[in-house]
Amino acid sequence: MRTLTAHLKQNVHLIQQRFHTKDAIRSLSVTIGLDIHAELLYLPNTVDEQKIHSFLLAPIQQLVKQSVTYDQLGSIFKDGEPSVAYTVEECVDGLVNGRALLMFNKEEGYLFNCSNWRVRSVEVPLSSSVYEGPASGLTEDISVNLNLLRNYYRSPNLVIETLSIGSEAKKEISILSVHGVSNPAIVEEVKARLNNINVSQAIINQLATDALEGDGLLFPRTMSIDRPDACAMALAAGRVVILVEGSPLALLAPSIFYHFFQNQDDYLSDFGKFGSRPLRYSYFFIATFTPAIIVAIERFHLDLIPRDLHEQLIKTHDTLAPFTIELLFVILLMQVIMDGSYRLPGNVIFAVTFIGTMLISDVATDVNLFHPVTIVIIGICYISSFPVLHRGLLSPIFFMRLSFIILAHFFGFAGLFLGTTVLLILMAKLHSIGTPYLYPFLPFQPDKWKDTLFRGGLQRVINHPNPLPFNRHQAKANRKQHI
Repeated sequence: MRTLTAHLKQNVHLIQQRFHTKDAIRSLSVTIGLDIHAELLYLPNTVDEQKIHSFLLAPIQQLVKQSVTYDQLGSIFKDGEPSVAYTVEECVDGLVNGRALLMFNKEEGYLFNCSNWRVRSVEVPLSSSVYEGPASGLTEDISVNLNLLRNYYRSPNLVIETLSIGSEAKKEISILSVHGVSNPAIVEEVKARLNNINVSQAIINQLATDALEGDGLLFPRTMSIDRPDACAMALAAGRVVILVEGSPLALLAPSIFYHFFQNQDDYLSDFGKFGSRPLRYSYFFIATFTPAIIVAIERFHLDLIPRDLHEQLIKTHDTLAPFTIELLFVILLMQVIMDGSYRLPGNVIFAVTFIGTMLISDVATDVNLFHPVTIVIIGICYISSFPVLHRGLLSPIFFMRLSFIILAHFFGFAGLFLGTTVLLILMAKLHSIGTPYLYPFLPFQPDKWKDTLFRGGLQRVINHPNPLPFNRHQAKANRKQHI
C-alpha cells in the first residue's frame, strides 16, 4: 500500500491519479487557524454538502485568527465519525463510500462520514407480509437496517462485526450474532466463508449467498428475509444475520429444511401454534408429488381406482398428446406465465396472462388440446405451492415435480419410491454452515422437535431455542474454494 507523504500537494496528486479524471474529485483549499493549510476532497453526488458545512467548514470558520496545532485537530472535529487514514488506499475507499477527506502537510488525513446515498425510506416489507404485526421492512441502506435491528433486539450482547469484500468496487457486510446465544464456532465459520470471497467488483449481493451456502445441490441453505422482527427472532434462536450493503434482504444462517416452513405469523397469532406448519408441509408434498402420483395411476393402475374416476382418466387418450406430455407442457406453460408476471413490465403482464388463460381454459379443452383433469391437477399444484413461504423452495419444487413425473411415467410407484429415496439421501448429506440439513428429523432427535412441526409456547421457544449442532470438519469441507 502507498502511504501518504508529508507534502499536501503530492498527497492530493496521488489521490487524483486514482480517479483518472480531474473532474471526478472536487477540492477546496482551506486554512485552519493561522498556520495549517489543508485541502478538502470529496466526490460530488455522493455527499451531503450541508454535512460538510456542519462537520468541517463551520468549526473551521470559528478558528479564524487563532493559533491551532495538529494535536488540537482531534478536539476540533468531533462530528461526522472522524477517522484517520494513513494510506492512499484508505483515502480512496473513504471517498468512494461517501466520505469527505481533509488533508494536511502531514502523513495522515481525516475522513468524515458525509454520505448522502439515495435509498428507500422504511416501508412495508415487500416479500414477507403478515396478517398482524410490525409493518417495517429492511431497506438498501445498511445503516438504516442496523438501526432497525438495534431497535428490535435491544441488548448489549448483540455483536455487530463489519467487513468489506471486493478489491476494486467494495461493499460492506455486517455480521450480527448474540454473545452467549449464538454458537461462536458458527459465527467464525460465517466470517471465514465471507472472507473467502475473492472478487474485484462486489456489485452482486448473491456473492454472499453463494459463499455462505457452500457446496450442495438443489435446496437453499440460507434464507433471505426483509423483516427486522424476523431477524430478531432468528438472533434469539442462535442464528447469524448477515446484512449486505445495497440489499433490502438479510441473510439468515444456518438455514435448514424446517426453517423454510416457519413464518413470523406463527409467533404473532394463536393459529400459528397448531395449524399453519403441518398445512405447509402437506402443501409442499401436494405441490411436489401430485402430478407424478396421477401419472403412475394412469400408466399402471387404472383398474384399481373407482370406475367413475377410471372413465375420466381414460378419456385423456382422446387429446392430442399423451397424458404425461400434457402435464409437462402445462407445467412449463404455467412457469412461463409465472416468470413473466415477475419480470415483464406491468402493461405487458395482462397480455401474457390473457393468452395463457386462453391456452389453459375451456377453449383448449373444447378442441381436445388438454384434458380437464390435466388443468385441475396443475391448478392444484400451483395453488398449493403459493403457501410455501420462501421463494427459494419454488425452484426445487419445480425441478422435483418434473423429475418425479418422468420417473412415474416409466417406472410407476416403484420409480417414485426410488426417486424419493435418492432425494432423502441427498438432503441428508446437505449441511448449512456445518448443520445437518434435515436436523432434527435426521439424525432422529424427537426431543428437539419443538418449534418444528408445531410452535410451542412463546416463552419456552424464546428462552430455550433448539440448539443447532455444528460439525467443524463438515463445515470446512463444504466451503466453496473459488468464489
